[in-house]
Amino acid sequence: MAVSVILDIEGTICPISFVKDVLFPYFLAQLPDILDRYTYPISQNSTDTLESILAKFPQATLVSKTQLHSHIKSLVDNDVKDPVLKELQGFVWEKGYHEGQIQAPLYNDALQAIGTWSKDPAKNVYIYSSGSVKAQKLLFQYVKPIDSTGPVESQDINSQLSGYFDTNNAGPKIEASSYLKIAHAIGSDPSSCVFLSDNPKEVDAAIAAGMKSYLVVRPGNAPVDSTATKITSFDQLSI
Repeated sequence: MAVSVILDIEGTICPISFVKDVLFPYFLAQLPDILDRYTYPISQNSTDTLESILAKFPQATLVSKTQLHSHIKSLVDNDVKDPVLKELQGFVWEKGYHEGQIQAPLYNDALQAIGTWSKDPAKNVYIYSSGSVKAQKLLFQYVKPIDSTGPVESQDINSQLSGYFDTNNAGPKIEASSYLKIAHAIGSDPSSCVFLSDNPKEVDAAIAAGMKSYLVVRPGNAPVDSTATKITSFDQLSI
């Protein structure tokens, strides 16, 4: 029987610290130079890609560099899932990835499992993350094993993945309906789907949708109180 493996990213196949300790600081470090490029108030009719993104923030924040910087930093510090912030971050991170300043560390067991599953014609691997599909593809274009030391060449593993889902095309990750929507989109019965995540609410939602689901426990993840079946490595799975 064909099996569809659906993977969360942060805290599941990639350290939960990657976003807060690498991506967010990189973005904030680039922000002053970005905001220095423009005159204020920010133009609402600019043909410049970056300025047109900035123009989508609330108009009251566009009057000065100080106010705009303060607004954006507040969104980042409070981990607000603001769509304009996500778009701006994606633009900045893309540059960082392409210039070799950012690489996504993946747990070795996850990296090996994805490679193995993708070679099996009876298995397909999908991603379901709160990060945008664009950001997901970018992350998987610049992967390195977590235990690598020093500079290593990035791996692009997008060819090993059969599809991507986020909260826009699937829905909230803690609602069973989102998992049913994914199963329908990939043409699989929920019972033939396996979802892996570090979030017990997401695991519960997947189970409620009829999927098999496991709670992934990684170093640095917040302690969880859950009756869900737990794994600490993909090596423990029999799929």
